[in-house]
Amino acid sequence: MSVTGYSRMQIRLHWAVFALVALQFLLAGGMSSAFDKFMETGEKSFSILVALHILPGVLVLILAVWRIVLRMLRGVPAPDPSHSPAQVMVARVMYGLFYVLLVLLPVSGMVAWSQGSGMAGNVHSALRVVLMILIVLHVAAALAGQYIKKDGTLARMMKSAD
Repeated sequence: MSVTGYSRMQIRLHWAVFALVALQFLLAGGMSSAFDKFMETGEKSFSILVALHILPGVLVLILAVWRIVLRMLRGVPAPDPSHSPAQVMVARVMYGLFYVLLVLLPVSGMVAWSQGSGMAGNVHSALRVVLMILIVLHVAAALAGQYIKKDGTLARMMKSAD
């Protein structure tokens, strides 16, 4: 499917997920402390910090699935013609990893908290590090494309095609 740009909804979902993931990183400490206590004592302490991590996490999962479905139904714009085949391949791998992580992180967190699974907690923590690295690379690539290469990369996620 050939589309000229991202739809308003695709852009809104992108930035909503960005905001929720940023919130997750900011509020991870409270959840981490509660999980550590749960693992030590077997007692779950449900606080506002726990709720402020769980609820956005569930929203990330819902919005990620929505993004995947919308991507499959609507499609995405073709890669910039100035990008090399290697750049296109790396970008596609990164997008795929983002979607996998945006599903696996909430699921692993839910399993860790609901089942008291230290293994799921460790997986969740490792995936969190991978997501942070991917975010840094994604932002760097978008800024380099926009301001160094001047290919309009960042602008594509700011202005909708519809």
